Amino acid sequence: MVRRLLFLGLLGACLLLAARVSEQYTWQLDVSGQRIHSLSTTAQDALDALQAPLEITAFIPDYPVQRAQIEQLLAPYLAHPGRPTLRFIDPVEQPALAREHGVTRHGELQLQAGPRREVIPVPGTAAIDLALNRLALRGERWIVTLKGHGEAEPNETPGGLARFVSHAEVLGYRFVAVDPRNTTGLPDNTAVLLIAGPEQGYSAQTLAQIGRFAARGGPVMWLLDRADPVTFPDGPRVGTLPGIVVDAAAAQYGLDSPDNAVVNDYPKALLRRPPEGASVLKQARALTLADSGGWTVVGRLDSSPRSWNETGDLHGRIGRNPDLGEQVGPVSVGLALQREDDGIEQRLLVIGSRHFITNDQIGQGQNLTLALGLLNWLSDNALVAADSAAPDLDIRWSARMAGVLALGLMAGLPASYLAFGLWLRARRRRA
Repeated sequence: MVRRLLFLGLLGACLLLAARVSEQYTWQLDVSGQRIHSLSTTAQDALDALQAPLEITAFIPDYPVQRAQIEQLLAPYLAHPGRPTLRFIDPVEQPALAREHGVTRHGELQLQAGPRREVIPVPGTAAIDLALNRLALRGERWIVTLKGHGEAEPNETPGGLARFVSHAEVLGYRFVAVDPRNTTGLPDNTAVLLIAGPEQGYSAQTLAQIGRFAARGGPVMWLLDRADPVTFPDGPRVGTLPGIVVDAAAAQYGLDSPDNAVVNDYPKALLRRPPEGASVLKQARALTLADSGGWTVVGRLDSSPRSWNETGDLHGRIGRNPDLGEQVGPVSVGLALQREDDGIEQRLLVIGSRHFITNDQIGQGQNLTLALGLLNWLSDNALVAADSAAPDLDIRWSARMAGVLALGLMAGLPASYLAFGLWLRARRRRA
C-alpha cells in the first residue's frame, strides 16, 4: 500500500514538473514538404532582432471560424521564444476602440513593438514577414542619394534604380535625392548615403560634406562608374586597376558578354545568411586600397579565378596581357571598410560597378539579395534578413545536347507518333 501511494505521488510530481517545463520550453516538428508551418528566414531573423516585445492585435468580430484561422496563421510566430502575444478585439462590440486604433476593415492585424506599429489590412504570411522586417529595423530609415553629377536616379529607365528602391522600401527604408551643390550638409537623420556612380567629379565642397558625414559615423555606399579613385578627407583612398573586369566564368551562367564579374563567395562578416548563387557585376572595375587611412577591410567581393582586368577592346577574342598591367583573378570588385574613431563606428562600402543595382541588372542572379544585405549591414541591421529573389530553374546544356533535343522534339517525336499510328492501323487491318 505504501509503495503504491509513493508511486502515485512520484507520478503526480513528474506530471506536474513536465507540465511546468512544457510551459517554458516548446518543441514543434514541421513535416510538410514546403515547411508551411514553420517560420521563414525573414520572420525568424526579424523576431530575433526585435528590441521590444511583439504585441499582435486582431480586429475580428466574435466569429469562431475566422478567429481560429488567424490563430492557425499566427501559430508559428507565437511559438517564437520571444513570446509574442495575441489579443482579439471585436470592432462591432467595441467600435470606439477600433476607431482609436484607426481600423479600416474587419480582419485587420496590427503589430506593435515598442513605439513602432505596422498595419496589415489583409493578413498573410508574406505580409506579416515584411511587417516584422520593418519593425526590426534599427535606427534611422532614410537613404539619401546624391544627384546632379550624373548619378543613377530612382526612375524606370534601364539605368535607373526604381526596382532596387521599391524592394528596399518594402523592407522599411525610405529614399530621398539631394543635390549637394544646394546644401551645406547632409540631413542628420540619414541612415545611409548612397552615391550611385557619378559621371562627373565632385567639388571639394561636396567631398567635404561626404567626409563630415562619414566622420560622424554615417555609412556610405559608393558605386563607381569611372576610374577615379574614392578619396575621403582623413580617410581611405580606394583606387582602381586599369580597364574593365572580364570573367570567363560568365559563360557558365548564360552571359554572352565577358564584361560581367561573377561573385559567388560572400563574406559572412557582411551577410549573416549569404545568398545561394552568384551575383553579377557588369562593367566592374577592380579595386585597390591605396591608403587605408586607419580603416580595416572587413569584407571583399571577389570575381572568379578566371577573371582579369582587361585594358583592351572587348570585342572578338580576348586574353590577359600581363605587360599591360592586367592581373590574374580573383580581383576585388567590392570593398567593405570599417573603423572606430572616438567611440564612433564608421562604415564604408565601395562597389566597382554602378550597374550592380540598376533596373536592367538588379534581377541578375542574386544581385537583389546581395544589395539589400549590404544595405542592412551599412545601416547596422545585419540581423534582419534581406529580400530573397525567387529561385531560377538553372538548366545548362551543351551545344550538342541542345541540338539533339531540338532535333528530337521537331523531328523524332512526330516521326514516332506517325510510326505508332501506322503500326496501329496495320494491326487493326490484320485483326
